[in-house]
Amino acid sequence: MLVFPAFSVNASSGKGQQPHARAFELPGHDAIGKPGVGSSFDRTIEISIRETESGYMLFEPDAIQIEKGSVVRFLIGNTGALDHEFFLGSFDEIAKHQQWMREHPDMQHDRANSVLIPSGQNADLIWEFSDMTNLEFVCLIPGHREAGMWGVIIVHDHLAPKSKG
Repeated sequence: MLVFPAFSVNASSGKGQQPHARAFELPGHDAIGKPGVGSSFDRTIEISIRETESGYMLFEPDAIQIEKGSVVRFLIGNTGALDHEFFLGSFDEIAKHQQWMREHPDMQHDRANSVLIPSGQNADLIWEFSDMTNLEFVCLIPGHREAGMWGVIIVHDHLAPKSKG
């Protein structure tokens, strides 16, 4: 398994500088939890990345429910022909960052809430979901989100019991 380290980048609101780096740590930003570094995890969620013949780029599954307080290990496998990323954030932060990425298409993400997954490889990301919220996971490589590479995470204070049989 390939795991990419997370490097700290200071957040900035300055024009032309990368916005929202480590936004999950800043006051006034949407609560999305925090890195689960050094934590044991409660659950592993496998996510597959693929491209279709018609040009769609997909995460499977693309909707996930997680119980508040859980530490989750995302195991992301890229079976597609292209490199992709898994970027976790609030809907607002991702929308702003997506616009910034359009203006800076060569920017690479190296932080705790994202991983790059080269074609044919796996990566993981461990995250603690400490707040009830709705989040998005997305590939912000220009054009990929528009081709379908996004999904949602709903963090509850409870989960419905699994049906038997």
